[in-house]
Amino acid sequence: MSSNNTLIPEVLWAQRSSDNDKDKNYLLLTISIPDCDKPSLKIDANSMELDAKSLPHRGDEESHHYNLKIDFFKEILPDLTLHKKANGQHYFLKIFKKDLQTEYWPRLTKEKIKYPYIKTDFDKWVDEDEQEEIPQTNDQDLNSLDFSQLMQGAGGAGNLQEMLGASANMTAREVESDEEDDDVENEEEEDEKKD
Repeated sequence: MSSNNTLIPEVLWAQRSSDNDKDKNYLLLTISIPDCDKPSLKIDANSMELDAKSLPHRGDEESHHYNLKIDFFKEILPDLTLHKKANGQHYFLKIFKKDLQTEYWPRLTKEKIKYPYIKTDFDKWVDEDEQEEIPQTNDQDLNSLDFSQLMQGAGGAGNLQEMLGASANMTAREVESDEEDDDVENEEEEDEKKD
């Protein structure tokens, strides 16, 4: 790959909103940059730009250059932004929205354009009407931020084994009930024949 080529990384995003608590009014961005090296983040009230390289890969003597620029839907609080590089694959950001409101932003970007590299992070997404049920983290240091707690809002996925077990129990009860109904019908038919 030529060093002149710049790649745009994939961005997964989710959000929380509150009309009275700035700590519950934020965006979560997960930017996918394998072997992220020397990230440079520029962020202001209206936009952000992330520039990074990935370490060279086997069979490829040059590193990859990544650049991402986002103009936000509304203003954010850049001084409160938390960010870190983690697990060799991702760059995480927690960005606080400036306006306190319960309504979610309809999109991440100011432009009404569907960017193919910006996607909803359904692992961290919580519906507006369910966000009060999800425990919030109070950590201000991103290095200690437990992103696994954010998985609890995975759209109400629940425990699949429990759901399958409940479904199997319901089906078994329905079959038993149908068999009992058949028995009652057969008895009624026999009684009618006797009369």
